[in-house]
Amino acid sequence: MPADHPARWESEEWRAGIEAWLLPALERSGRRPTGPVERDRVRFWSVVARVETDGGRVWVKENAPSQAFEAGLVEVVHGLVPQAVPPLLAVERERGWLATADLGAPMWHDDAVPPLRDWIDVLHDYGVLQRTLADHADAVLAAGVPHFPEAPDEVEAWVTSLVAGLRALDPGDPRRLDDAEVAAVETGLPRLRDAADRLAAAGVPPSLQHNDLHLGNAFRRPGGATAFIDLGDALWTHPFTAARIPLWIMRHRLQLDPEGPELRRAVDAYLEPWTDRFDGAELRGLLPDAARLSALHRAESWRRLQADVPLERVDEPFLRSVPEWLVDAAAPDPYAAAVAR
Repeated sequence: MPADHPARWESEEWRAGIEAWLLPALERSGRRPTGPVERDRVRFWSVVARVETDGGRVWVKENAPSQAFEAGLVEVVHGLVPQAVPPLLAVERERGWLATADLGAPMWHDDAVPPLRDWIDVLHDYGVLQRTLADHADAVLAAGVPHFPEAPDEVEAWVTSLVAGLRALDPGDPRRLDDAEVAAVETGLPRLRDAADRLAAAGVPPSLQHNDLHLGNAFRRPGGATAFIDLGDALWTHPFTAARIPLWIMRHRLQLDPEGPELRRAVDAYLEPWTDRFDGAELRGLLPDAARLSALHRAESWRRLQADVPLERVDEPFLRSVPEWLVDAAAPDPYAAAVAR
């Protein structure tokens, strides 16, 4: 039976334990805490807390077990590209504890969708980060980042295994695939295999797929560089799968023509770091296939998070996330149903 991690995070025992680690660690980093650790939010996948110090607010996070690698991943990224993550103050890899300095409000922090220029900057900066990390696979994977299959046979086997697992659930389990969903995935399986085949044939090396890349998870640092947070959904796989979410948001929230010049500028900015090795037009041609497989990555993220906790702890809006993303991935248009999510 999975542990009830949210109940533990809501306990005074958890807060006392995190304080016993965090407060001395902050003092060693040159910051003196001026208040207690306060929980900011508890979800079934993580707890985020804050503490005020004489050097400003500090954020501390613990993920559910399947995503506890985030602390070590941030440490690796900080060592390679420090400006790409918030200032790192303390890490406890074994327990997945991460403390970072506050950077103010994220680039998307209210109902107003950020302008095109911000999306272009973030896509470009994330592309640069991916290009850098592609040369450091050993360090990233050693942090515990899961490797998602890329070879067509392996992608097909992953989908088939997930379908079997979801189909085997009790009839009353909301995560169970119904007959129509099974048929839809089986019909779309050749599309997934073909997409994986084209991506593999292009020869672009794997890198870090953020798996939830948007401007709510991005901060503009002094000097203009972008810092990224919430790396717990990440996978090591084809890099271009990271572009699906921001491009989808730009299409639907900024109401951009998928074939228009604005979206083309964003795509070109994202792909630019790779154009010294690959033809830009060929790279652009890979994005529809990457978008299709990225829906599998969302399914994988929710699958592992739901397995971390008792089913009753999973918030109702997320109970169907795994089958929904799986069906999206296999659909003729993998963007079609995702607008509601």
